[in-house]
Amino acid sequence: MPMHLLEEALQSCRLIASVQGKIGESTDAPEVLGPLALASLSAGVKVLRMQGVENIKAGLAQGPALMIGLIKRDYSDSPIYITPTAHEVAELLAAGCDVIALDGTGRQRPGGSSLVELISRIRSAGKLSMADIDSIESAQYALSCGADILSTTLSGYTDQRQPIPGPDFDLLREVVAISDRPVFAEGRFSQKWEVETALRIGASAVVVGGTLNDPYKTTAALLPAGQNTTNIGAVDIGGTWLRFACFSPDWELLHSERVPNPKNRTILHAWIKEQIEQYGVSKVGVSTGGIVDPSTGEVWTAKEYLMPDHIGIVFDEKSLGVPTFAHGDGHATAWAHACRPEFAGQRVATLALGTGVGCGFVREGQIWCGRRGEYPRVNDLPTASGQTYEELLGGIHLSPHPDDEQKAMAVLALTGAVKAVRDFYFPDVLVVGGSVGLSPWLAPHLQEHEVVPSPFGGDAGLYGAAALALFPPR
Repeated sequence: MPMHLLEEALQSCRLIASVQGKIGESTDAPEVLGPLALASLSAGVKVLRMQGVENIKAGLAQGPALMIGLIKRDYSDSPIYITPTAHEVAELLAAGCDVIALDGTGRQRPGGSSLVELISRIRSAGKLSMADIDSIESAQYALSCGADILSTTLSGYTDQRQPIPGPDFDLLREVVAISDRPVFAEGRFSQKWEVETALRIGASAVVVGGTLNDPYKTTAALLPAGQNTTNIGAVDIGGTWLRFACFSPDWELLHSERVPNPKNRTILHAWIKEQIEQYGVSKVGVSTGGIVDPSTGEVWTAKEYLMPDHIGIVFDEKSLGVPTFAHGDGHATAWAHACRPEFAGQRVATLALGTGVGCGFVREGQIWCGRRGEYPRVNDLPTASGQTYEELLGGIHLSPHPDDEQKAMAVLALTGAVKAVRDFYFPDVLVVGGSVGLSPWLAPHLQEHEVVPSPFGGDAGLYGAAALALFPPR
């Protein structure tokens, strides 16, 4: 099949429908996948990607379409399962596929077969080869073997790249930059903006499967979290206090303990584990000062004057003995507020004015943060006086009983901080909490700015930690 015929088809529609069912499940059947293929074709799709000879035949019977075919088959001597050997290539050629997709990584293939050999067989039959790759290295390897098309199908499904929730745009960018052949984007596409982004990066087409045609996957993606049935623990680590609370499965605070922050990670870890064992909780959420990488639980940066001996501490199941969900305190408290009935579904920002100043933002059920958990750094923004908002609003910089000048400066800083958050994030609701934010002398000014005092009072950090464990954010 000449490449120009594929290119002409993609000019009409650059979305490729991967019409596959989970192998062994009821949807992996020609009588199911044939009508699903027809639905995509009727919507304008011109190219299908399908697995298994009988399913492919059912797809081709639905009307004119180009077919990318593959066969998933396990072999005991290789991890490769997408069109692993010449036997599968022969089956796909006999089925009438225009393009044959196969694993394009450099891993050992079953029976000692080679990618070069398989691509040569496909080319000899007048068809195109598509290499499913997992990294820039496998892209380079597949190109050297003569693959006609590259697709990012395997990104996050091998040990070459860490899995991420959505498409791997970074890999796509890298592959497009080195390839003189068409590159398809594939893997975890679920929204239109993701498809359009991939095309802007330079993908020739985008392959979408589960979102279109896999009811098992789409159902699983929409299932709400199961109801927790056991008590959970919550840890709130601030510049002054280390707190632990036991919460019921219904997010009810049952009991809490606090000690001065020990400023020593060994003592801190030991105290938390002692509370976990004492209350017998099944899992724990951690809200802490500093920036936490939510994928690892590591505090990778923190201010020494607020959180000494905190950089590098890890909060995870290995260190605490139970499943652990950790985030920065600004994010955690924002998440807690966003989980309340009166705020759920809204764009919720939180300013936590305690020993330091924290900020968090939640939108569409997601904590908006950097890739490693970075938070909105309102605390470090300079004010008109040259001091930062944290220096004017953070309890560590205020005397226990602020004088009138300190109070006046803090009130002005509150005005600026609220404006900054609103100008940056356009929240539907802005909540202020923390010991300074809810202090008798500052709290009256919240109403002037139409901000909401935290309904959790001084326990917002604990409720935030509990919410991380009870309702893990996306």
